[in-house]
Amino acid sequence: MLDHPERRVVTVSESRWGELILPAPDERPPHGAAGLRIVLFASFEFGYMVLEAVRAYAREFSDRVQLVGLVTDDPVNPTAHIGLKKRVWRYMDRDEILGIETAVADRALKEGMPAYTGEIKIVGFHELLASWRPDAIISCVFGQVIDASIINRPAYGIYNFHPSDLAHGFGAGPGPAEDLITRHATSTVWTVHQVTEGVDAGPIVAVSPPINVLDQSGTLPTNPLVLYDKLLEPVGCLAVCLVDALAKRFAAGTPGKLDTLDVETAIPADVRVRMQEPIRADRHINTLPRFEPATLAPFR
Repeated sequence: MLDHPERRVVTVSESRWGELILPAPDERPPHGAAGLRIVLFASFEFGYMVLEAVRAYAREFSDRVQLVGLVTDDPVNPTAHIGLKKRVWRYMDRDEILGIETAVADRALKEGMPAYTGEIKIVGFHELLASWRPDAIISCVFGQVIDASIINRPAYGIYNFHPSDLAHGFGAGPGPAEDLITRHATSTVWTVHQVTEGVDAGPIVAVSPPINVLDQSGTLPTNPLVLYDKLLEPVGCLAVCLVDALAKRFAAGTPGKLDTLDVETAIPADVRVRMQEPIRADRHINTLPRFEPATLAPFR
Protein backbone atom coordinates (compact mmCIF):
# COMPACT_ATOMS: atom_id res chain seq x y z
CA MET A 1 0.00 0.00 0.00
CA LEU A 2 2.91 2.33 0.60
CA ASP A 3 4.61 1.80 -2.78
CA HIS A 4 3.60 5.38 -3.44
CA PRO A 5 5.71 7.35 -0.93
CA GLU A 6 3.09 10.02 -0.30
CA ARG A 7 0.23 7.75 0.65
CA ARG A 8 -0.62 7.90 4.34
CA VAL A 9 -1.84 5.21 6.73
CA VAL A 10 -4.15 6.37 9.52
CA THR A 11 -5.46 4.39 12.50
CA VAL A 12 -9.20 4.82 12.98
CA SER A 13 -10.23 5.16 16.61
CA GLU A 14 -11.63 1.96 18.20
CA SER A 15 -10.95 -0.31 15.22
CA ARG A 16 -9.36 -3.58 16.39
CA TRP A 17 -7.79 -4.29 13.00
CA GLY A 18 -6.97 -2.61 9.71
CA GLU A 19 -6.42 1.04 8.87
CA LEU A 20 -7.42 3.91 6.65
CA ILE A 21 -5.11 4.44 3.66
CA LEU A 22 -5.22 7.89 2.11
CA PRO A 23 -4.22 8.49 -1.51
CA ALA A 24 -1.24 10.65 -2.32
CA PRO A 25 -1.83 14.28 -3.30
CA ASP A 26 -1.23 13.48 -6.97
CA GLU A 27 -3.75 10.61 -6.93
CA ARG A 28 -6.84 12.57 -7.74
CA PRO A 29 -10.01 11.28 -9.39
CA PRO A 30 -10.20 12.01 -13.14
CA HIS A 31 -13.71 13.36 -12.76
CA GLY A 32 -15.06 16.47 -11.09
CA ALA A 33 -16.96 16.73 -7.85
CA ALA A 34 -20.37 16.18 -9.41
CA GLY A 35 -22.98 13.47 -9.55
CA LEU A 36 -24.00 10.61 -7.31
CA ARG A 37 -21.49 9.93 -4.52
CA ILE A 38 -20.79 6.17 -4.27
CA VAL A 39 -18.97 4.21 -1.58
CA LEU A 40 -17.99 0.59 -2.30
CA PHE A 41 -17.83 -2.21 0.28
CA ALA A 42 -15.92 -4.77 -1.78
CA SER A 43 -13.22 -7.42 -1.82
CA PHE A 44 -12.08 -10.55 -3.69
CA GLU A 45 -12.19 -10.71 -7.50
CA PHE A 46 -15.93 -10.07 -7.64
CA GLY A 47 -15.50 -6.86 -5.68
CA TYR A 48 -12.54 -5.89 -7.87
CA MET A 49 -14.72 -6.27 -10.96
CA VAL A 50 -17.45 -4.09 -9.42
CA LEU A 51 -14.81 -1.46 -8.61
CA GLU A 52 -13.46 -1.61 -12.17
CA ALA A 53 -16.94 -1.28 -13.67
CA VAL A 54 -17.99 1.65 -11.49
CA ARG A 55 -14.61 3.31 -12.09
CA ALA A 56 -15.06 2.98 -15.86
CA TYR A 57 -18.57 4.42 -15.64
CA ALA A 58 -17.34 7.36 -13.54
CA ARG A 59 -14.61 8.09 -16.10
CA GLU A 60 -17.00 7.88 -19.05
CA PHE A 61 -19.76 9.92 -17.40
CA SER A 62 -17.88 12.29 -15.12
CA ASP A 63 -20.93 14.44 -14.46
CA ARG A 64 -23.08 11.52 -13.28
CA VAL A 65 -21.05 9.62 -10.68
CA GLN A 66 -18.12 10.07 -8.33
CA LEU A 67 -16.38 7.38 -6.29
CA VAL A 68 -15.62 8.69 -2.81
CA GLY A 69 -14.43 5.71 -0.72
CA LEU A 70 -13.67 1.99 -0.54
CA VAL A 71 -14.23 -0.29 2.43
CA THR A 72 -12.57 -3.66 1.95
CA ASP A 73 -11.60 -6.85 3.79
CA ASP A 74 -8.25 -7.39 5.48
CA PRO A 75 -8.00 -11.17 4.92
CA VAL A 76 -4.27 -11.49 5.72
CA ASN A 77 -4.92 -10.20 9.24
CA PRO A 78 -5.83 -13.17 11.49
CA THR A 79 -7.47 -10.81 14.02
CA ALA A 80 -9.96 -9.44 11.49
CA HIS A 81 -13.52 -10.54 12.23
CA ILE A 82 -14.54 -11.21 8.63
CA GLY A 83 -15.36 -14.92 8.55
CA LEU A 84 -11.96 -16.01 7.28
CA LYS A 85 -12.64 -19.70 8.00
CA LYS A 86 -16.05 -19.70 6.31
CA ARG A 87 -15.57 -17.61 3.20
CA VAL A 88 -13.69 -17.88 -0.09
CA TRP A 89 -10.36 -16.96 1.52
CA ARG A 90 -9.99 -20.43 3.03
CA TYR A 91 -9.40 -21.90 -0.44
CA MET A 92 -6.52 -19.56 -1.28
CA ASP A 93 -2.92 -19.31 -0.13
CA ARG A 94 -1.58 -16.22 1.56
CA ASP A 95 0.29 -14.88 -1.47
CA GLU A 96 -2.80 -14.99 -3.68
CA ILE A 97 -4.96 -13.40 -0.99
CA LEU A 98 -2.42 -10.64 -0.51
CA GLY A 99 -2.15 -10.05 -4.25
CA ILE A 100 -5.90 -9.71 -4.74
CA GLU A 101 -6.55 -7.45 -1.78
CA THR A 102 -3.54 -5.26 -2.49
CA ALA A 103 -4.84 -4.82 -6.04
CA VAL A 104 -8.32 -3.85 -4.82
CA ALA A 105 -7.04 -1.17 -2.45
CA ASP A 106 -4.37 0.04 -4.88
CA ARG A 107 -6.91 0.52 -7.67
CA ALA A 108 -9.08 2.63 -5.38
CA LEU A 109 -6.14 4.75 -4.21
CA LYS A 110 -5.02 5.42 -7.78
CA GLU A 111 -8.51 6.82 -8.41
CA GLY A 112 -8.11 9.20 -5.47
CA MET A 113 -10.36 7.10 -3.19
CA PRO A 114 -9.41 6.48 0.45
CA ALA A 115 -9.39 2.77 1.31
CA TYR A 116 -10.46 1.50 4.74
CA THR A 117 -9.68 -2.07 5.87
CA GLY A 118 -10.91 -2.05 9.46
CA GLU A 119 -13.94 -2.50 11.65
CA ILE A 120 -17.22 -0.84 10.67
CA LYS A 121 -19.45 -1.16 13.77
CA ILE A 122 -17.61 1.59 15.62
CA VAL A 123 -18.05 5.33 16.06
CA GLY A 124 -14.76 6.03 14.30
CA PHE A 125 -15.93 4.41 11.07
CA HIS A 126 -19.39 5.95 11.26
CA GLU A 127 -17.71 9.36 11.44
CA LEU A 128 -15.47 8.47 8.51
CA LEU A 129 -18.44 7.34 6.42
CA ALA A 130 -20.31 10.53 7.31
CA SER A 131 -17.35 12.55 6.01
CA TRP A 132 -17.58 10.70 2.68
CA ARG A 133 -21.28 11.71 2.39
CA PRO A 134 -22.40 8.72 0.29
CA ASP A 135 -25.60 8.98 -1.72
CA ALA A 136 -25.47 5.21 -2.37
CA ILE A 137 -23.43 2.24 -1.18
CA ILE A 138 -22.68 -0.86 -3.26
CA SER A 139 -21.43 -4.06 -1.63
CA CYS A 140 -19.88 -7.16 -3.19
CA VAL A 141 -18.05 -9.84 -1.15
CA PHE A 142 -17.72 -7.97 2.12
CA GLY A 143 -17.00 -9.82 5.33
CA GLN A 144 -18.78 -7.81 8.01
CA VAL A 145 -22.48 -7.54 8.78
CA ILE A 146 -23.56 -3.99 7.97
CA ASP A 147 -25.47 -2.29 10.78
CA ALA A 148 -28.59 -0.13 10.65
CA SER A 149 -26.77 3.19 11.07
CA ILE A 150 -24.89 2.49 7.82
CA ILE A 151 -27.88 0.99 5.99
CA ASN A 152 -30.04 4.03 6.74
CA ARG A 153 -27.44 6.64 5.77
CA PRO A 154 -27.45 6.79 1.94
CA ALA A 155 -30.50 8.53 0.49
CA TYR A 156 -30.47 6.31 -2.62
CA GLY A 157 -29.99 3.00 -0.82
CA ILE A 158 -27.41 0.29 -0.24
CA TYR A 159 -27.22 -2.75 -2.51
CA ASN A 160 -25.38 -6.07 -2.47
CA PHE A 161 -24.32 -8.45 -5.25
CA HIS A 162 -24.59 -12.12 -4.25
CA PRO A 163 -23.75 -15.09 -6.55
CA SER A 164 -26.72 -17.33 -5.83
CA ASP A 165 -30.45 -17.66 -6.41
CA LEU A 166 -31.73 -15.92 -3.29
CA ALA A 167 -35.23 -15.62 -4.75
CA HIS A 168 -35.59 -19.40 -4.42
CA GLY A 169 -33.85 -19.62 -1.06
CA PHE A 170 -30.51 -20.92 -2.34
CA GLY A 171 -26.98 -20.01 -1.28
CA ALA A 172 -27.38 -17.21 1.23
CA GLY A 173 -24.36 -16.60 3.43
CA PRO A 174 -20.64 -17.20 2.92
CA GLY A 175 -20.75 -20.42 0.86
CA PRO A 176 -22.73 -20.05 -2.39
CA ALA A 177 -20.37 -22.41 -4.25
CA GLU A 178 -20.79 -25.07 -1.58
CA ASP A 179 -24.55 -24.71 -1.98
CA LEU A 180 -24.25 -25.41 -5.71
CA ILE A 181 -22.14 -28.50 -5.05
CA THR A 182 -24.51 -29.81 -2.36
CA ARG A 183 -27.56 -29.38 -4.62
CA HIS A 184 -25.80 -30.77 -7.74
CA ALA A 185 -26.95 -27.62 -9.52
CA THR A 186 -26.47 -27.13 -13.25
CA SER A 187 -26.77 -23.35 -13.29
CA THR A 188 -26.97 -20.34 -11.00
CA VAL A 189 -27.61 -16.59 -11.10
CA TRP A 190 -26.45 -13.34 -9.56
CA THR A 191 -28.89 -11.60 -7.25
CA VAL A 192 -28.82 -7.85 -6.63
CA HIS A 193 -30.68 -6.95 -3.45
CA GLN A 194 -31.17 -4.16 -0.99
CA VAL A 195 -29.12 -4.59 2.17
CA THR A 196 -30.81 -5.19 5.51
CA GLU A 197 -29.35 -6.31 8.82
CA GLY A 198 -30.21 -9.90 7.92
CA VAL A 199 -27.47 -11.56 5.86
CA ASP A 200 -28.50 -11.68 2.17
CA ALA A 201 -32.09 -11.14 3.24
CA GLY A 202 -33.02 -7.77 1.74
CA PRO A 203 -35.62 -7.19 -0.98
CA ILE A 204 -34.45 -8.44 -4.38
CA VAL A 205 -33.91 -5.77 -7.01
CA ALA A 206 -32.68 -7.87 -9.95
CA VAL A 207 -31.68 -11.38 -10.99
CA SER A 208 -29.21 -12.11 -13.78
CA PRO A 209 -29.83 -14.57 -16.61
CA PRO A 210 -28.70 -18.11 -15.69
CA ILE A 211 -25.03 -19.07 -15.76
CA ASN A 212 -24.00 -22.60 -16.76
CA VAL A 213 -21.79 -24.17 -14.07
CA LEU A 214 -21.14 -27.56 -15.70
CA ASP A 215 -17.90 -28.43 -17.44
CA GLN A 216 -17.54 -29.98 -20.91
CA SER A 217 -18.30 -33.44 -19.52
CA GLY A 218 -21.51 -32.20 -17.89
CA THR A 219 -20.00 -32.33 -14.41
CA LEU A 220 -20.17 -29.68 -11.71
CA PRO A 221 -16.60 -28.79 -10.61
CA THR A 222 -15.94 -29.33 -6.92
CA ASN A 223 -13.35 -26.56 -6.65
CA PRO A 224 -15.21 -23.39 -5.56
CA LEU A 225 -12.54 -21.18 -7.12
CA VAL A 226 -13.18 -22.74 -10.53
CA LEU A 227 -16.89 -22.05 -10.10
CA TYR A 228 -16.26 -18.46 -9.03
CA ASP A 229 -14.09 -17.88 -12.09
CA LYS A 230 -17.08 -18.66 -14.29
CA LEU A 231 -19.42 -16.48 -12.24
CA LEU A 232 -17.31 -13.41 -12.98
CA GLU A 233 -18.78 -13.07 -16.48
CA PRO A 234 -21.78 -10.75 -15.87
CA VAL A 235 -20.59 -8.89 -12.76
CA GLY A 236 -19.32 -5.76 -14.50
CA CYS A 237 -22.48 -5.48 -16.62
CA LEU A 238 -24.71 -5.75 -13.56
CA ALA A 239 -22.68 -3.14 -11.66
CA VAL A 240 -22.86 -0.63 -14.52
CA CYS A 241 -26.60 -1.20 -14.87
CA LEU A 242 -27.16 -0.52 -11.16
CA VAL A 243 -24.97 2.59 -11.14
CA ASP A 244 -26.66 3.99 -14.23
CA ALA A 245 -30.12 3.55 -12.71
CA LEU A 246 -28.99 5.23 -9.49
CA ALA A 247 -27.33 8.08 -11.39
CA LYS A 248 -30.53 8.75 -13.33
CA ARG A 249 -32.54 8.76 -10.11
CA PHE A 250 -30.04 11.20 -8.60
CA ALA A 251 -30.16 13.48 -11.64
CA ALA A 252 -33.96 13.53 -11.41
CA GLY A 253 -33.74 14.49 -7.74
CA THR A 254 -35.85 11.54 -6.56
CA PRO A 255 -34.18 9.98 -3.50
CA GLY A 256 -35.21 6.50 -2.42
CA LYS A 257 -34.27 2.88 -2.92
CA LEU A 258 -34.48 1.08 -6.24
CA ASP A 259 -37.15 -1.60 -6.11
CA THR A 260 -36.44 -3.12 -9.52
CA LEU A 261 -33.62 -3.05 -12.03
CA ASP A 262 -33.88 -4.13 -15.68
CA VAL A 263 -30.63 -5.98 -16.41
CA GLU A 264 -31.67 -7.60 -19.68
CA THR A 265 -30.28 -4.90 -21.99
CA ALA A 266 -27.16 -4.42 -19.85
CA ILE A 267 -25.62 -7.81 -20.69
CA PRO A 268 -24.16 -7.91 -24.23
CA ALA A 269 -24.67 -10.90 -26.49
CA ASP A 270 -21.06 -12.06 -26.24
CA VAL A 271 -21.22 -12.08 -22.44
CA ARG A 272 -24.45 -14.09 -22.57
CA VAL A 273 -22.74 -16.63 -24.82
CA ARG A 274 -19.87 -17.02 -22.35
CA MET A 275 -22.35 -17.40 -19.50
CA GLN A 276 -23.82 -20.43 -21.28
CA GLU A 277 -20.55 -22.04 -22.34
CA PRO A 278 -19.23 -25.05 -20.39
CA ILE A 279 -17.08 -24.09 -17.45
CA ARG A 280 -13.34 -24.53 -17.92
CA ALA A 281 -11.54 -27.03 -15.73
CA ASP A 282 -8.74 -24.73 -14.60
CA ARG A 283 -8.77 -21.21 -13.22
CA HIS A 284 -6.83 -18.06 -13.85
CA ILE A 285 -4.07 -17.33 -11.36
CA ASN A 286 -2.10 -14.13 -10.94
CA THR A 287 -4.44 -12.22 -13.23
CA LEU A 288 -7.39 -10.07 -12.27
CA PRO A 289 -10.63 -9.73 -14.23
CA ARG A 290 -10.81 -6.98 -16.83
CA PHE A 291 -13.80 -4.77 -17.42
CA GLU A 292 -14.83 -4.51 -21.07
CA PRO A 293 -15.44 -0.87 -22.06
CA ALA A 294 -17.97 -1.97 -24.69
CA THR A 295 -20.30 -2.76 -21.78
CA LEU A 296 -20.86 1.00 -21.40
CA ALA A 297 -22.36 1.34 -24.90
CA PRO A 298 -26.07 0.98 -23.89
CA PHE A 299 -25.69 3.80 -21.34
CA ARG A 300 -24.20 6.48 -23.59
